[in-house]
Amino acid sequence: MEIDKKDKELLTLLYLNSRMSFTQMGKKLKLSSSTVERRLRKLEEAGIVVLLFADINLAKLGFRAYRLYFKFDVMDVKTEKAILRFFENYPRTLWGVVCQGEYDVLLRFVARDEIEVEELVNKITERFGKKIIEKTVATTTYQTYLSWNRALGGGRHPEFPLERITKIEELNNIDLKILSALYNNARESTINIANMINLTPDTVQYRIKKLTEKGYILGYTAWYDARKLGFEYYKVLIGFRSMTREKEKKFLDYCLEHDNVIFLNKTIGSWDIEVDVIVEDTVELHKFVREIKTKFGHIIGKHTYISAIEERMLNPIREYL
Repeated sequence: MEIDKKDKELLTLLYLNSRMSFTQMGKKLKLSSSTVERRLRKLEEAGIVVLLFADINLAKLGFRAYRLYFKFDVMDVKTEKAILRFFENYPRTLWGVVCQGEYDVLLRFVARDEIEVEELVNKITERFGKKIIEKTVATTTYQTYLSWNRALGGGRHPEFPLERITKIEELNNIDLKILSALYNNARESTINIANMINLTPDTVQYRIKKLTEKGYILGYTAWYDARKLGFEYYKVLIGFRSMTREKEKKFLDYCLEHDNVIFLNKTIGSWDIEVDVIVEDTVELHKFVREIKTKFGHIIGKHTYISAIEERMLNPIREYL
């Protein structure tokens, strides 16, 4: 699908607030609300818009985000399809991707403790174990979504609030269902949510307001298919050396301002940080890697990258719906 300037501006607005009304977006885009609705529907049908979701502070619900990396000796079409089905069927999947490069499969998921992580690893090894030659796991300490302005143009926007490990607070099932519904679709109407959980729309609206004030909802954003925007999606995996907090802050600040970077994920495990970038080709990827090695070579140790071939972006708390 060819997209024009207005489409790109619409995608930018959805990144900033995917729950914004069609009327509000229409005023910003100087289009009618019906035209904005029609454009969004076309972007969704074309697969450019993968997910419009509430950025939920999952750590506050008692979840931690993890990464599992796998290398296979055999990765045929049948295996790829089976892996993608596994991603779709596992209820805690955040993002699953079939890759090319250092690893063949990457699964981003949430779990309440290491026992759940071990259970998931066992499920995967039971299903695909004969083909797996290497696996590793990492724990996420924070992650943040960033602008897609390399693809969409315009200025660099501030990052979303970081999803940090924080104090766990119990929520009742009604609030959990509301959060799950909004993760599933940030644009879900209060009327539809009210019908799902047998409440009035006003009560749902009030609960959403309170969930936002208490930091369960950090914002509303969007995830796009980089390939359908004409870009390649890479994850640059970096292990640091001689790291200090000051040096780390300088590195993170650099990434936050860099147009190619769309996601940051700091981990404890085989890698210290994942820097997700979109580039037009491997030449642009090389330029980005060269830039960070030139500027931060004194703290960068081992590093590699993987290319996302096919992904699944899913609701990790859909069990509550």
